[in-house]
Amino acid sequence: MLTPEYLDKLPNHVVNTLLNLEDEIIADIARRISENLQLTETAEYQIEMLYRMNYDIEQIEKKIAKAMNISEKKLEEILKEAAETSYENERLIYKKGGKILPPIDNNPRIIDFIEATIRQTRGTFRNLTNTAGFVSGNQFMEASEFYRNTLDFAVWELGTGAFDYNTVLRKAVKALGDSGIRTIDYESGRRYHIESAARMTILTGTSQITGYMSEFNADLMGQDLMQITAHFDARPSHAVWQGQVVSRSGRRGYLSLEDIGYGEADGFKGVNCRHDWYPYFEGISSPLPPVSYPEPFTYKGKTYDAYQASQRQRYMERQIRKTKRQIIAYENAGLKEEAIDAQIKLFRQRQEYERFSSEAGLRAKHERTHTYGYGRSQSMRAVWAVRKAH
Repeated sequence: MLTPEYLDKLPNHVVNTLLNLEDEIIADIARRISENLQLTETAEYQIEMLYRMNYDIEQIEKKIAKAMNISEKKLEEILKEAAETSYENERLIYKKGGKILPPIDNNPRIIDFIEATIRQTRGTFRNLTNTAGFVSGNQFMEASEFYRNTLDFAVWELGTGAFDYNTVLRKAVKALGDSGIRTIDYESGRRYHIESAARMTILTGTSQITGYMSEFNADLMGQDLMQITAHFDARPSHAVWQGQVVSRSGRRGYLSLEDIGYGEADGFKGVNCRHDWYPYFEGISSPLPPVSYPEPFTYKGKTYDAYQASQRQRYMERQIRKTKRQIIAYENAGLKEEAIDAQIKLFRQRQEYERFSSEAGLRAKHERTHTYGYGRSQSMRAVWAVRKAH
């Protein structure tokens, strides 16, 4: 059994590695576009630019591969640690109920399942990295293709004489910040930001492992009743059954597996679900107290409940990161005025984020707006930029 708080923080290390990679790649591509746009005066320069472009693509792909290898190793560590933590938590709970669950080392079937799920999750993660790219004009392109096409189009625009250098460069690098690194599911055609895709992959792998372990242990211990964990910002369809007791056999007076959508993508232990369960012993276990939901509140004319507020907060965090990516792109392309404008925008976004989080009674999760290439010194420049603008 793993708590919702544990599951919420579980992907952070891998996610931060990928976000650092994203910011580094954006800075790198923006800088290379700026440098290569200088090489458009003669046919000789055009040839040199093509040579440099191939070298640039090779370097970008190497950076991506290196970061992904690091993330993949950390992914395996995270899943193993989560499995061991969950199993030991269940051992303690079974002991309180008078049942002795053997150590995990004495459960070869579980160890085999954990290793198989890790291999499967690693494969899914590798697919994410193999399709890492950007979206431009609603079209997904892998990183090397995006760089080549963006630079080719920028050179063509510059060559027409219809646009000045700064306009062409600004449009080219803005697409970097707007998109961020994406990954695509070619079967469904859906594009995900690399952060969302990584979180979903890690939570899904963890859910598969802990779900199987709980079922196996319950069968081994002859355990029918299971208590579901709870968190205040659960999605509405999950809020109706969280914190309650489930009967695996379907005993009357308890929820059934069907009631909680067990095994369904949008149900218990489905996609991005942070709920888990653990053994419940009648007459021994204490029922979970009812979840304390914050009162709905109105902000700028719109009323939010707890779930809606948490979703709005996530949206604001994504917008902050998008602006930070734009600043990184502009600064590395040498577009100082555009960078200052974006810094002013960022300062106001962060003020709004703080106000909303305070009104909602939510912790401002600044770790989710972390940016590799944008630190405290840039943040202070944003403050001065705002003051200067006034």
